[in-house]
Amino acid sequence: MTVSTHNSFFQAPRLSAALLAAVLVCIPALPAHGLPAAAPVSSPAPAAAPSAAPAAAATAAKKNAVPPLTEEMLRRRFLGKVVFLRGLYVGDDLTFDMNGKVKGTPGTASFTLSALQVRKVDLNKKKLEIEADRYALHFDGALPYQSDSKSFDKVKISKKPIHITIERELVVTLKKKKEKKEKAKKETKASTGKEMAGNATVPASPAPPPAAAPAPPPVPVLAPGTTLSPAHSAMVLETALGKVFSSDIDQQMMVHLPAYWQRYFQSKEDHHQFQPSGVLPVGGDVTPPRVLNSIDPSSNQYAQKYGIAGLTLFRTVVDATGKPQQVAITRPIGFGLDEAAVQAIKASRFKPAMKDGKPVAAVIDVVVTFRIYSNRTKPGSVKKGQKQTQVVASAWDAGTPETSAKPIQ
Repeated sequence: MTVSTHNSFFQAPRLSAALLAAVLVCIPALPAHGLPAAAPVSSPAPAAAPSAAPAAAATAAKKNAVPPLTEEMLRRRFLGKVVFLRGLYVGDDLTFDMNGKVKGTPGTASFTLSALQVRKVDLNKKKLEIEADRYALHFDGALPYQSDSKSFDKVKISKKPIHITIERELVVTLKKKKEKKEKAKKETKASTGKEMAGNATVPASPAPPPAAAPAPPPVPVLAPGTTLSPAHSAMVLETALGKVFSSDIDQQMMVHLPAYWQRYFQSKEDHHQFQPSGVLPVGGDVTPPRVLNSIDPSSNQYAQKYGIAGLTLFRTVVDATGKPQQVAITRPIGFGLDEAAVQAIKASRFKPAMKDGKPVAAVIDVVVTFRIYSNRTKPGSVKKGQKQTQVVASAWDAGTPETSAKPIQ
C-alpha cells in the first residue's frame, strides 16, 4: 500500500504538467499589460487592397479600349452626309488599301468636283463598301471679305453611283486544336511512365532538381494585313477613313489644294483680298498692266450640262516682263472652271505696269466670263471659212473703268 501510494503521488504531477502545457498552447499570448494583442500584420483588410488595384486597372482598360466598328455606327455617321475625297479623285470605282492609300492611278480633278453624298454603307470583316452620288460645288459669287453664310450650292452631276471600297485589317483567331492534342499526348505518356515506375523496383535515387519555370508561349507570326485584336482593326479603319474622306474643307485638305485656292481660303479667313508683298499698288504714277491677248479657258461637260455661267475674278501679279506670276482666286465659280481660268491666265502675256517710264511688277484683277455654248457656237459648229464669235470666255483687266471693257488687241 505504501509503495502504491508513493507511485500515484509522483504520477499526478506529470499529468498536471501535461494538462497545463495543453492549456498554455490554447491560450493566446497576452501583452505585458494584460490587454488583447494587436491584430497581425497580415490581416484581411490590408490584403484586399492589392487585389482591388488590378481590378480597377482592368476596368479602366476595358473602358478606354477602342470599340469595334459596326455597320450601324458607320451608317449613322455617313448615310445622307456630304463628304469630300481628300485625294480629289475622279472615276466611278475607287479602291483604297487598309491604310487609306488609293490603288491604281485614278485621275484627279478640282476639289469642286470631289463632293460626295453617301447613300449606302456595307461593312464586312474584309472591307467597307460605300456607294455615293458625286456633287459639284457652285459658288454664289461672294468676295472673300464679304460675309456669307452659305458660299456655295451643291449640284448632283453623277448619272450612276460612285463605288468606294476600303480594305480592312482582317481579325484572325489562332487554332488551338493541335496544342490540345500535344498536351493530351504528354499527359498520357507521363501517366504511363508513373504506372511503370510503380510496378518496377527502382533503387532509391537522389531527389531531382526543382523544375525550371515554363517558357513563355511563342509570339504568333501573323500574315500581313491581319491582327488578333478587333480593337486594332477598328483603329486602322478609323485612320483610313480619315485619310480618304473629309467632312469639310479642313486644314489637312487645304494644304493639298493649289496655291490659288489656298490664297482664296486664307483671304476668307482674314476677311480681305490677297495682298502680295513687294509689289507696287496700281494708281498715281503706276499705270496698271494690260492683257495683250484673249484669255479663252475651256469649259467642261458638267458646266455646260447644268448651265453654269458667270463672272470669275482673279488677282494676278504681273512681273516687269509682262509674265503672270502669283494668281489668287477672288471670286470663284466652281464646277472645275476656276482651274481652267487660272491655267489660261498663266499662259497669257501682258503689257507690264509702268512707273516713271520703266516697267515694274504690279497686281491686276483679271475678270474671266464663262458662258454657255449654243448649237451655233459650240466647238465644231462653225463652217469652214466662217468667223467664229468667241463666247466661251472673255477676260480683261479690272484696273480702270475706261479700259476694263475688253482686252487690248
